[in-house]
Amino acid sequence: MRRVRKQVNRARRGHNFYPPLEVERKIPALGATDNPDMDVEDTIVHLHYFSPSADWYVTEWNPVTGEAFGWAELLPGCGEWGYMSLPELESIYIPPFTIIERDMYWDPKPMSAVLKERAGR
Repeated sequence: MRRVRKQVNRARRGHNFYPPLEVERKIPALGATDNPDMDVEDTIVHLHYFSPSADWYVTEWNPVTGEAFGWAELLPGCGEWGYMSLPELESIYIPPFTIIERDMYWDPKPMSAVLKERAGR
C-alpha cells in the first residue's frame, strides 16, 4: 500500500510532518471509531499538529490519501470535529513564520484530556 510521504516544507519545518511508521500503524482507519454508543471524549487523539494560532487533533486517518478525521480549533474556543487533509496542512507556509508542525512529543490520549489541557491554558 502506497503511503503519503511528499513533504514540500520538510526543510523549513526541520522534521517529518508525518508520523513514524510505528505510530502510524496504531492510528485507526477512517470510520473505525464511529460508534454512537461511545462518548466522543473517550476518543483517542493519536496526533497533534499546530501553527502559531491553530491546532489539529487526529483520531483516524487514511495513510494512502492523507485524509484524516479529528478535532480542529482554528480560533480559540471555536473547535469542531471534521475531516482534514494532512497533505494540504503540510503544504501551508505563510512567510515568514506560519507553518504547521507535528507535535514531536505527543503521546496519545483521550479527547477529554486534550480539552482539559486546553482549558488550563
